[in-house]
Amino acid sequence: MDTTHKSRIYMSKVMVAISHINFDEIEKCIKILREARQTDNNVFIVGNGGSAATASHFANDLLKMANIRALCIPDMTPTTLAFGNDNGWKYQFVDPISKLYNPRDVLVAISCSGNSENVVACADWFQKPILLFTGNNPKCRLAGFNPSASIYVDSDDITIQESIHSVVCHAIARILGDEM
Repeated sequence: MDTTHKSRIYMSKVMVAISHINFDEIEKCIKILREARQTDNNVFIVGNGGSAATASHFANDLLKMANIRALCIPDMTPTTLAFGNDNGWKYQFVDPISKLYNPRDVLVAISCSGNSENVVACADWFQKPILLFTGNNPKCRLAGFNPSASIYVDSDDITIQESIHSVVCHAIARILGDEM
C-alpha cells in the first residue's frame, strides 16, 4: 500500500471522527471559557504525553489569541516534578493548582484514556467547571465526575483522538479570539 493511500485512509478516519463530535458540547466549552475571560479567572489545563502537548498548545492559543488566563500545568516542569517527587506523582498537577486556585477557575482535563491518574486526581479535587477531552474508552474514570462539558472522540485510535482534540482546541480558541 503506498503512502498516499495510507494518508487518505487516515484522513478519512479523522473526518468520520469529526463528524461525530457533539457541537453542543463545543458551545458549552466556549461559554465556560468566555465566562472565565469575563471574570478574569484561571483556566488550568492538564494532560500527559501527546495530551500534554495539546494542553500546552491550547493554553498558548487561549492566552495569546483569546486573552484568557490559561495555564498549562505540565509546562511547569520543575514545579510538577518537585511536587510529584515530594508528594506523589498522582498529585503532581493537583498540588500546584491548589496553590493558584480561585473559586470559579476552570479545569480542562485532556486524556485519551480518561484514566491518567494525575489527571483524574485533578478532576477529583477540582470544583466545577470541568471541561473534559477524552477518547473512546467505556471505562473512562473522568466521565464519572459529571463534567460541565465533554469532548468525546469516537475512535479507538489514539492518533485520531489526539488529532481531533487539537482541531477542537483550535476551533474554540479561534472563535473566542475572533470575539476580541
